[in-house]
Amino acid sequence: MYKHTFIFAALFSFVISAASAQDKSDEHATVPTITITKLDIGDKALNLTYEIGNDCDDDAWILVGWYKFSDSIFGMGAGVLISEDGHTLTIRARFNGPTTGIGFEPLYGRFVRLRPGDSQTESIFMTIPAYPIPQFGHVGQQEQVIEHATRLAIELGYYRGSLPERILKTLKPPENVFPEDPNDPLVSPDAFSMCNECLNSRDDELLILEGCQEVKSEEERVIRTVIENLSIPYEEKRNHTTRIKSPGLASYEKIEIQYRPSILEFFFPYGSQQSLLSPDEIGYLQSDKTIVLNDRQDIHTVADYIPNTRAPTTVIVGIPVRYRSHAEVVCYSEGKPFLSFSICNDDEIVIEGKYLISFEGFPSLKKLTPQIRAIDLRMHCAANLKNQWYRLRFYNLHEALRQNDPTIRKKTLYPGPTDWCDDMLRPYPALGGFAQGKCDAEPHICPSAGKGKNHYAMNPNCRPDSLPDMVLLFETKAGWNQQGGPELFTFDNHDPKGGCVLLNDGTVKFIRTKEELQQLRWK
Repeated sequence: MYKHTFIFAALFSFVISAASAQDKSDEHATVPTITITKLDIGDKALNLTYEIGNDCDDDAWILVGWYKFSDSIFGMGAGVLISEDGHTLTIRARFNGPTTGIGFEPLYGRFVRLRPGDSQTESIFMTIPAYPIPQFGHVGQQEQVIEHATRLAIELGYYRGSLPERILKTLKPPENVFPEDPNDPLVSPDAFSMCNECLNSRDDELLILEGCQEVKSEEERVIRTVIENLSIPYEEKRNHTTRIKSPGLASYEKIEIQYRPSILEFFFPYGSQQSLLSPDEIGYLQSDKTIVLNDRQDIHTVADYIPNTRAPTTVIVGIPVRYRSHAEVVCYSEGKPFLSFSICNDDEIVIEGKYLISFEGFPSLKKLTPQIRAIDLRMHCAANLKNQWYRLRFYNLHEALRQNDPTIRKKTLYPGPTDWCDDMLRPYPALGGFAQGKCDAEPHICPSAGKGKNHYAMNPNCRPDSLPDMVLLFETKAGWNQQGGPELFTFDNHDPKGGCVLLNDGTVKFIRTKEELQQLRWK
């Protein structure tokens, strides 16, 4: 049996870390690093865990995967190839490179923000022998005659600094006309803003259209780690699908779902999300790792995750699965475990540790975790306010076109408080093709507030040049074009009670008490 397990705290000499594509001025600057913490090479699979650390003074935006709107899946991913030296098996995720010409549907790179001093742990597993697998949307290496790789490299692309701000400053429509193609990233700030309205946290996630010229290829940096003295079986194979017999779920009586590392990291991994939670909520979500489903309807819901007939099902093999969190699902029949599988990143299924199922419209485990229902609605409400803030960034461009006054393009404007809902809705009557999957066509509606076409009010004292911490928008009862101060704020839209506020600098806070409310800057 072929199996090697490395714990790299004691074997760090086998790891070579490097960063490339740096500007000459940054040759001596600190760079993000990858540290391998565990590598397990068995008969059937390779399992790898590593930590990405950011000791830089700037943010690092790490490419974690690719996204298509038709899939509505925010998975993580990477490609696999044998490098030109013929010995190095490289697991790679890079933004810039030749495309395969996948058709007319836009393909977006998904980036996650790593703040200075922070780190994140990721894992990868793939079946053995390894196969050449092009990074999604990119061309792979030419076939090579090789049976074993002696080196393993992890290579990730990233960008330093405030990547969203860099793009926002360069996205400008042509003078006095709207772009003919709303998907053109060179001229349409609306397309950039609306496609990112699908994200859970716009402070920590970013979608960038492949080939976007605002992100120059020479600006992409690379972090790379190489592990020496290995023997990884490799095979030239281009067919990554197979057929397996599905066991079905009809007779299951109980299902256990264990979240790893916890419910908090599985559903709310970002700092901007966790800032909306109380210390007690964070502690509860970190300690609660397992839920048990006994209800027949819940069991049928789980059946949606995997094929529930006994007919053969096409699955994917060999594709590396890159993930930050996962859930272990165990289904019981007649009091005994009958089937187990993993759900990675809440959007991909792995059966028997090697068969991958990924499909459109993947249902979230949120539906089966009632403990987070109220918190998830709060996160959605906060995301709505953040989306409104980004729409306000482009309000001046719409006014320049509406008033046929190009000089307005250079000003930062907010709509008038008495008509702000009408003014904000006019440029965004509908999201069209973006209003599908995880996208939200109505960011002016709090999802937990009940009926009503708007649940936010504007502070008339807040202007574009006001202090960054002044309240701009805040939660209130249902109404249209509402404006005012703390007297309009409501704590009743959420459970437990509280409400979201948007500050002038784009920060979103969740306010729980009248004392907190009065401490905010309103004038």
